[in-house]
Amino acid sequence: MASLFAKVVIDSPLPQLDRAFEYSVPEALQTAISVGSRVRVPFGRAAGLVDGFVTELGDQKDYAGTLAELGSVTSSLPALAPNIHRLARAIADRQAASLNDVIKLAVPARSVAVEKRWLEANSLDSINQPEQSNQLQTFKIAHLAAPLAENNIPSWCSNFIQLISAQFENGFSTIVSVPDFRDLAVLAKALSETAFCGSVVDYSASRTNSKRYASFLQCLSRGPKIVIGNRAAIYAPVQNLGLICIWDDGDSSHIEPSSPYSHTREVALVRQSLENCSIVFSSHSRSLEVQRLVEIGYLESQTDNFKPLIRATESETRVDGKAWQAIREALKTGAVLVQVSSKGVSKSAYCSKCSDRAKCSSCNGPIWIDNNQLARCRWCYSANMNFACASCGSKTLRAGRPGATRTITEFGKAFPSIQIIESTGDQPIEWLKAGPKLVVSTPGAEPRVDGGYVSIILLDCNDLISRDSLRATEEAIRVWSNAVALMAPQAEAMAVGLAGPLAKSFVNWSQQEIASRELQQRRELRFPPAVRMASLSGERDLLQKVLDEISGRPGVEILGPMPLSAPSPSSDWRAILRFEYSQGAALAALLKAQVLQATAGAKRVSAKSGRSMRPIKINMDDTEVI
Repeated sequence: MASLFAKVVIDSPLPQLDRAFEYSVPEALQTAISVGSRVRVPFGRAAGLVDGFVTELGDQKDYAGTLAELGSVTSSLPALAPNIHRLARAIADRQAASLNDVIKLAVPARSVAVEKRWLEANSLDSINQPEQSNQLQTFKIAHLAAPLAENNIPSWCSNFIQLISAQFENGFSTIVSVPDFRDLAVLAKALSETAFCGSVVDYSASRTNSKRYASFLQCLSRGPKIVIGNRAAIYAPVQNLGLICIWDDGDSSHIEPSSPYSHTREVALVRQSLENCSIVFSSHSRSLEVQRLVEIGYLESQTDNFKPLIRATESETRVDGKAWQAIREALKTGAVLVQVSSKGVSKSAYCSKCSDRAKCSSCNGPIWIDNNQLARCRWCYSANMNFACASCGSKTLRAGRPGATRTITEFGKAFPSIQIIESTGDQPIEWLKAGPKLVVSTPGAEPRVDGGYVSIILLDCNDLISRDSLRATEEAIRVWSNAVALMAPQAEAMAVGLAGPLAKSFVNWSQQEIASRELQQRRELRFPPAVRMASLSGERDLLQKVLDEISGRPGVEILGPMPLSAPSPSSDWRAILRFEYSQGAALAALLKAQVLQATAGAKRVSAKSGRSMRPIKINMDDTEVI
């Protein structure tokens, strides 16, 4: 039998091992191995074998010396499809991360029993082969969906289904990524009533490992698939991909919280360019990143012609007379939604003696009062039972503006005969039956009601747009718009305490105008998404070594470093890098190389979890810094 050589990427968190290693394949394993197979190989001085994936096979080797032999083939199934390997490599390079970080997101943990059953029903020859279909015209669209539902199916679902149907009829697969389980449930229900419901693959991350792996294997089989899920769905290993749909890309749930810290939107754009498929971003409001792509001509803007009925009042009273009247009248015929900015009894807590805002004793974050009357930190959630004011030493607190729980108490006194329901991120409610009821909810946790709400009241508007974030206005418009989309036809929404040009634009449903104005302000300030912004965090001495090497690079501006908390010998420091999009690829490669060189031999252990940490953390698109 002819010689066979394999290139293998091994499962290791070490950035210096972020490349493929060559091995010779023993004759006994040559019939079982294929590109994408899981294998075990000897590596370095390790006593046992390490896991890895085969990325290339050939009869010629690159290394001139003697190669180690591949140890064993864990599975003949080509789990790491070539197109997913290319995508993972591109994302790792863009985010200055290691390939292994991305593969862990793209390929779920193996379930031997599930894989065995699947292989009994499917031939290896029939998977991972792109199918020949009639090519459709590629399109790239930024869609503003009408906040209107028909038969309880949101307009964005109806639009996606039309696009999916065209792809399915021509033999192409579609990936739909949504932020959370509520959107996924609505989409799944809408798709269950279509002719192609049997080809829908649930790729949600909330299921057991075995079910997730079964969905992964289902994507490898022949035939067009409709893959629906959260962040992980964008890595589904379908081969005949014709369309990617992203719903509400402005939601922070689309951001990967661990390395490579990628956003579903950016992964989708990379995959679209690699596989030449169509892509659609749909939402009720326009994220600034999508607005930028529209303004540079990369995406085509489409807007549904629908304008909801919205009023805005400039009153400084939290619930003014007009809001009380609107609630009272609406409760005669149906459900009313009241959106508040925060959960708990109080949004914030203050020292009862000097009125300074209460700060957490652990992380210096803001303190609020939860449903159990405990003073908790909004950042680290620790209970501050022994609170003492840093200014005057007082140990007593007073509540600030009401949260959802206290709001319910106030409404309960005003409407004693009406059912009042609370829905928050801690205890969300998905769906309610129609009928008179008052629902108090925090942003993103609003339940859907059969037929829609007859009135929606948006409270704490000024609080939302006054938050300490450059994205405050953008996020406020997003959560208000998503709430308005839950109204019944001909119902009316009211934004209390909202004034000025923003109120006028929102009332007129001028979502693109709002996004364009916000983006122009970002350009003037040179903040994302007008430019990209990365963060480097770690020990100050190591961080300074890296910064010295990249200092003076054209198109890259260094801000900092500054301590992340009160300076101490062990505290982390962070530096911000501001750079043009054209500098992204080169800067990511340089940062990766310089961090590897500066931190060689350095080790860090998390004080909280005891787990190993990278000496310097790189986040190429850090949203927290603004």
